[in-house]
Amino acid sequence: MKETISILGCGWLGMPLGERLANDGYRVKGSTTRAEKTSAISSAGMEPYVLDLSPEPQGDIKSFLDTDILFINIPPGKGDGLPGFYLRQMQALLNHVAQARVNKAILISATSVYPQDSSEVTEADAVRIESPFMDTPWLDVEDLFTGHSGLKTTILRFSGLIGAEYQPGRYFSGRELGGADDPVNMIHREDCLGIIEQIIAKNLFGEVFNASADLHPTRRELYTRSCELMGIDPPIFIDKPMPYRLVNCDKLKKALNYQFIYPDPLTALEK
Repeated sequence: MKETISILGCGWLGMPLGERLANDGYRVKGSTTRAEKTSAISSAGMEPYVLDLSPEPQGDIKSFLDTDILFINIPPGKGDGLPGFYLRQMQALLNHVAQARVNKAILISATSVYPQDSSEVTEADAVRIESPFMDTPWLDVEDLFTGHSGLKTTILRFSGLIGAEYQPGRYFSGRELGGADDPVNMIHREDCLGIIEQIIAKNLFGEVFNASADLHPTRRELYTRSCELMGIDPPIFIDKPMPYRLVNCDKLKKALNYQFIYPDPLTALEK
C-alpha cells in the first residue's frame, strides 16, 4: 500500500502535484485557506482540509498531519505584521509535527539563499541573506526543518518559476532592467513536479537539492521572448553587468538520474 501524503498549500504547484500523486495511487490530503476551494481539491482526488497558519494552525491540523510525508509549499507572508511571521508559522507547524506520526517532509525553498557574486553556486554555498521580499531569511526556515530530530526533510531550492500562467516578462514590461546579458536561472512547473515525484518514489529524504534548468539564457533573451508571447512591451534593457548567481544542479541530476523535460527556459516559456 502506498504512503499517505499531505500537501500544505494547494496552489500553482500543490494542486497539480496532488492530482498526480492521487492518480499514482497515493492517498493525498490537500490544504487550502479558502473553503470555496475544497471542491476543486476533491475533484483532483485529494481529501480537502481548510487550514490557516496564523501563525498557530487553525483547522484540523491533527488529522492533516496523520500522514507519512508532509509537503510544505506556502508562500511567505507578513501575516500579523510582527517580525518573523513566516518563521513563527513554520515553528508552530513543527510543534504539531512533533506530536504526529509524520516523519518525512519536502520543503520548497529558493535559490535566493545564494549570494549574487557572479559565480556558479552549489548546495554548499548557501548563506543567510536578508530579503526585501520576505521578513525571514530562507536559510533560517530551512534550519528549522533540518534541525528537527523527528523529521527527515529534503529541501528543494527552486530557481525562477515558469509554466502555466507564470510568464516572467509580466513583471518587467516597460521597466528598466540591468544586466541585460547576465544569465538567469529558471525551471518549468513540469520539471518541478517530475523532481518531486521522483524524490518521493526513490525515498530521497534528508537531502538538499538545487533545481534549475540546464541552460541559462540571458535576461535580454528570456524577458524579451516572454513579453513577445504576451504581446506586451519588453523591458528597457541596460547593458551594464549586474551581480548574478549561476545555479548548479548536478547533485540533483546525479541522485535522481534526472533529465529535464524543459532544459531550455526559452522553449519552456511557450509551454
